[in-house]
Formats: sequence, C-alpha cells, structure tokens
Amino acid sequence: MGFDRDSMALGPYRALDLTEGGYNWCGKVLADLGADVIKVEPPGGSPTRYHWPLYPGQEQPDRSWYWETYCFNKRGITLDITKPEGADLLKRLAADTDFLMQSWGLDYMESVGLGYEELSKVNPRLVVASMTPFGESGPHAKYKATDLVSWAMGGMAYISGEPDRPPVRISFPQAELHAGAQAAIGSMCAFWKARNGGEGQVVEVSTQVSVFWTMMNASQFPQLEGYNVERNGAYNKNGDLDILAIFPCKDGYVSYTLAGGMHGFRMEGLVRWMDEEGFAPDLMKEMDWEKWGGWDEDSAPGEKEQQEINTVAEYIRRFFMTKTREELFDGAIQEKVLLAPCNAVDDVLGDVQLRARGYWLKADTPGHEQPLRYAGRYILMPECPISFRRRAPEVGEHNREVFVDELGLGVEEFESLRESGVI
Repeated sequence: MGFDRDSMALGPYRALDLTEGGYNWCGKVLADLGADVIKVEPPGGSPTRYHWPLYPGQEQPDRSWYWETYCFNKRGITLDITKPEGADLLKRLAADTDFLMQSWGLDYMESVGLGYEELSKVNPRLVVASMTPFGESGPHAKYKATDLVSWAMGGMAYISGEPDRPPVRISFPQAELHAGAQAAIGSMCAFWKARNGGEGQVVEVSTQVSVFWTMMNASQFPQLEGYNVERNGAYNKNGDLDILAIFPCKDGYVSYTLAGGMHGFRMEGLVRWMDEEGFAPDLMKEMDWEKWGGWDEDSAPGEKEQQEINTVAEYIRRFFMTKTREELFDGAIQEKVLLAPCNAVDDVLGDVQLRARGYWLKADTPGHEQPLRYAGRYILMPECPISFRRRAPEVGEHNREVFVDELGLGVEEFESLRESGVI
C-alpha cells in the first residue's frame, strides 16, 4: 500500500470492527493510527453502506459518502456470526487480535457464543469495546435509540433552542460518533494496561453519557451555580439575568462571552480594541471589569443590573457590526477575547487554520472523476502522520486475503463456507 505499517503509532496491532453507523468512528481512529482494522460485515454488506448522504444518482452499496468517510483505511470481510461456523471463525481471528469493537451489546454477543468470557479464553489480552445507546446496565440498557433520542436523553435538547419554542436538534447525526470517539480512547487506555502486564478488559460506552459530555459547562451548573442551564436562545442565563451571547456582525454571527470577574482582563482587551476605533463609551472604559458581574455574591441582581448588561451588549453589538467574522476572530486572538465565529459548513472547509495544518485529505474515490476531500488529520504526528492509505472496502473485498492467506483456510473449505452463506 505504499506505507510502512511498523512506523505507524498502532502499526503492529490488529482490530476487528463489528460496529454499525457512527460507532464506526472507533475503528476509524485505530485505523488512522495505523492499526490493521478489519471491518466485519454480514454477508451482503453492512446496513451502514446505505447511510445518507449517498452519491447523487447512485443509491447503492459502496456509494455512500458516510460509509466511505468512516471506513476508509480499513480492510473488509463478510461473516455471519449468528451461525456456529461464523462465530468459530471470528474466535479464530480474535486469537491474533488486539481490539474488537461491536455495537450489538454484550448480551447479544454472548447469545451467539461470542461473549467476553468466550473471547478471553482464546485471547486473554483482547480489549473489547461495546457501544450501545444506553450502556450495558440500568433502566434503559435494552432500549434502542435514534440520533434524536440520544441527543434528547443525553440532555442537549434541553439546552438548545428558544425558550418559547420546541428544542432544536443537532443537525447532522453525530451522537454515535461521540460514542465511537470515547470508545477509541477507552480502548487504547485498556490496551496500554494489557500491554504492560495486565489482561484485556471490556470497555463499555453509553451514547447517552457521551452526549452528556458535549454539553460542556452546562453539566456543572446545578452543583456550582445552584440552577440548571435551560434553553435561552441567543442568551446565556445568570440567575435571573439574560446575557446576550450570540452577536450579529458584518457577515453573520459570532459567539462572545460577556463576563467580568476572572474574565475581566478579557473585557479590558475588548474595551481597548473598541476604544482604538472610537466605539468604547466612558461607561465601559471606567468599569472595573474584575469586580463586574459579582451580583450573586453581593445581592440578587435586578432591573438595574439587567439594564447595565443590555447597555454594554448594545455597544459591543455596534462595534461587531463593523467587522466580519474573520476580522473579529483575528482581533480576538490578539486581544485574548473570548470570541468565536458561528461557522457554516463552507466556512469550515475554507478555514485557514485547518488548511495550514494539512487537515484535509484528498483521494481518488470510485464513482468520481475528481479526488474527494476527506476530514483527516485531527492529530498531528510528524513521524507517522494520518493519511488516506486505502478507500473503504467493497463488500467482502478481503475475504480470501484474510480467511485463506492469513487464517489458513483451505480453498475448498473457504468456497464451501461462502456458498453456505457463512462468509
């Protein structure tokens, strides 16, 4: 394939990937780091091959951008693990494997003879990652979930949207991707222990819990502030105060944190910048920003404090309206201001930082005359950089290579298993 696997971070190691949907991201991370990840699909192919978006006018397997994105750098085999012969073949593969990841649940895997106890008999150092909507125990452990259900049950829907309207969902399905990322991290931690004198273990990941961690500081508010963060549109809520957080600018919107106290020096930076361009009123230049915003400590804030916040926000809004998102972001970096642009997909594709660090990967893809651009280098490793080494596998593309050449099946046995629908 034109690369030295031994030079890759996980080059000497192998993984079996039985996941579906966004959980494929777990195996994708290991594959990007150099592991030999074998995608295990049922005969006929994985349902994820039909996951939208599909190539326009080519609604058939191997023509899904989703599949291509989360399965490149993997090899692919077909195997019916519900049949005894298929389960036996998987155990034989697992005997010489470091990772196994699946999204069927531990109980299901045990029901087909592939529980962790059985797998650990053939490979005591095997790390098994199980990704499910609600984990392996608890009141919802057996429940299924769509992406929307995962975001709602994880809490994100509770804090997203206008307060007088229904919740707003995360647009592109990605809850399972977060679970896949956590499973990859957990698997590598377990693998480190196994390689350092320990045994293999099971890494359980709940998609619901993975979503919970995406809410950032909202999860801390009940304990630290005494109240829950709730849907409040473009405003942050501080007790009874509404503080504008999404500001319009010349070509869109930016997210800006209007806060004093520990962030007072950041406000001072913004005021200096505004003053240089004639936008800072005396009110803001004379403010002691390190003491501003301590209402909860002194007394309950009221109409006076809300009016002051609104006044300051209006002056900031007028200043921002003279700048583009890029101008505001560049200035914010210089002045250490807590500001970030609200980007659309096109903005991300054209992002200067991503382009400068070589984030995007281009590769030839079946069905396309021009190379496609893929999200790529989320980790920079100069000695073993993430690269596009192979396109996503076609259905059963590496069956003979894995079962005959590597596992040692005879050709007649291989053909017999193929004809009987095991492979």
